[in-house]
Amino acid sequence: MKRVLHNIIKKRKVALAIIALLSIVIIYFAYPWVFTEAPRKFLLEVKVVRNGKLVPALVYVRMLYPEGMRPGGRYVAPKGVVWIWIDYEEWKRAWDEERKRTGFFADPTIIITAFTEDNYVGLLPVVLKWEELKPYALGGKKTVTIEPNIKRVKGRPIKIQEGSSSGPVVPVLVDEYEETKRVALGLVYFDPSIGGGFGSLYMGYYYYRKVGISLAFAFLSGEDWKMCFDVFRVGSDQPGSAATVANSANPERHISIVVTYRYEHWKYINQYTGEVYDEEYDMWVKNFYPNTMSNETGECVEIHYWFLKYWGYGKGFSEPTYQKYGFQVDGHDFAVDLLWFADLLIAIGKLPAEASTWANFIFLFVNLDIGATYAFSYDLEYVIPKDVYVLIHKGRHEFEGELHNVLYWKVKKV
Repeated sequence: MKRVLHNIIKKRKVALAIIALLSIVIIYFAYPWVFTEAPRKFLLEVKVVRNGKLVPALVYVRMLYPEGMRPGGRYVAPKGVVWIWIDYEEWKRAWDEERKRTGFFADPTIIITAFTEDNYVGLLPVVLKWEELKPYALGGKKTVTIEPNIKRVKGRPIKIQEGSSSGPVVPVLVDEYEETKRVALGLVYFDPSIGGGFGSLYMGYYYYRKVGISLAFAFLSGEDWKMCFDVFRVGSDQPGSAATVANSANPERHISIVVTYRYEHWKYINQYTGEVYDEEYDMWVKNFYPNTMSNETGECVEIHYWFLKYWGYGKGFSEPTYQKYGFQVDGHDFAVDLLWFADLLIAIGKLPAEASTWANFIFLFVNLDIGATYAFSYDLEYVIPKDVYVLIHKGRHEFEGELHNVLYWKVKKV
């Protein structure tokens, strides 16, 4: 009886050993990354979807560093899904050093570009938190979906090759440029014919708070300028504020800040033949300097619509006729000018001249989104004599049929 039990136990141990060995073999071939350093990295799962279905695609990843974007990998997604392992430690170290050196900091941002076989391209920004970036073994994973919707009207078609992990087409940064400029954050206009009275504007930046910055981009194959909002969330350890007053003697006054604009030109090139599949142009505000806020004149964004905010007689000098403060008006974001930078890039040969004919070029701007953290605040007042009837308007900027907040006001005597 003991011999029989011994044989049964022995057979069970052998069976368990065989099952364990088969499990290891299956895991090795099905999920080989388990035996690599991958579990110590962050996993970004990207799904490429068109018309509600997963589609084959070439997927490219770039990561925002203090100096600009860096390639983070290229991938073939024959079934429309790709796993991207992100080694984040060096990335975070670069931003930690930037903050110590300049006081400038940012949330980790990944730019995903996807090309589909049916000749569409899409761009998706993924903004994370540094605390999200942890090893996959400890739950470090995020799934995102990109839906390419820009029709490529020219450029070489993309062909997805089964069995290839990365494909022959590589993203190459072929040109870059930066320019620093003083731009208007706010504007107050006072009609000189009113006589007495004034318009005053105060703006302040709360240091350590992040500002969402938009990305303007275009693909040569699409010939259409697009905008992604709240792409880069950046902040500064430096506070800043400024105040200005407009009156009959000085009818237009600004509050401005110095910012650095960045441009990058990427080409998607076949590394074996040198053939260019497509080209991408990117523009954004790379850095801003709150301690430069002043009442100096700055470059203004174009106003397409002036919305009436007040009409009636002035209330005299004992109280403001019109007052707004905080970000209670028209949302928590506002626009600054980008068109001057695009025009400059064309003038110096960085952008092709035909870029100015592409859709939405003349409406290019940068959107600053302060979100719920109130990175910027403002206080506006108009003081108008009692015997004067006035109209007070606030400006809005248009892009792709949508109106965007601008902190520009004007008062006119009727």
